[in-house]
Amino acid sequence: QLGAFDSKSFAESEWLRFEKLLGSILTSKQMIIQKAESGGKIFYRLRASGFNDISDARQFCTAISDKVACIPVVTR
Repeated sequence: QLGAFDSKSFAESEWLRFEKLLGSILTSKQMIIQKAESGGKIFYRLRASGFNDISDARQFCTAISDKVACIPVVTR
């Protein structure tokens, strides 16, 4: 997960910004925006998909940690 944002359009614009910032490491991944609710507030999770497993996701997060906050998660 690369962030949680107040709107879907802001999440999309952040993906584009991250693509420029991270280059080829992100272009091989797919963008997922997941609508969620917590405490009555709606937000949009920005996630990258296309990993082999959770270990692969952890390595990705480690590789970008100096530029982008990243939390490896398993979606079901």
